[in-house]
Amino acid sequence: MNEHPTIPEPVNVMVRALLRSPLHWTMSSNTMLLAVTGRKTQRVYQVPVSYSADGPDLVCFTDAPWWKNLRGGAPVTAAIRGRRRSGTAQAISGPDVAEHLARHLRVVPRDAKYHGVRLERGREPNAADLAGAAHTTAMIRIRFDEPR
Repeated sequence: MNEHPTIPEPVNVMVRALLRSPLHWTMSSNTMLLAVTGRKTQRVYQVPVSYSADGPDLVCFTDAPWWKNLRGGAPVTAAIRGRRRSGTAQAISGPDVAEHLARHLRVVPRDAKYHGVRLERGREPNAADLAGAAHTTAMIRIRFDEPR
């Protein structure tokens, strides 16, 4: 399952392998491997996603349909910083996503291109682009079972 249409699947395969390896530290400061189980198929999807902290939780953003498996909350597992962590993920969609996406893009500006958001001076996300992205982007809020 390709996270972003602009990232070729072979790249995602390499990222997944790297995040599972002892060399995970090259990416894991802001990229994790999130395991999501399909509600109907029970298939486990291993999705590389960028993340940022939002209080005690981590958040990530996607426009790919796998997020629908997390509506109403669902258990997930993440390979993050060389550790496997279990938690609960909640998918959030709608206009409220824009504010959270703006915060995330200030921390992980490379993600702006995946959401069609231009960065203005000082890495400030363009407000109109954020409003547009909120219509197609879901925020995933993850609360892990044990503290960081």
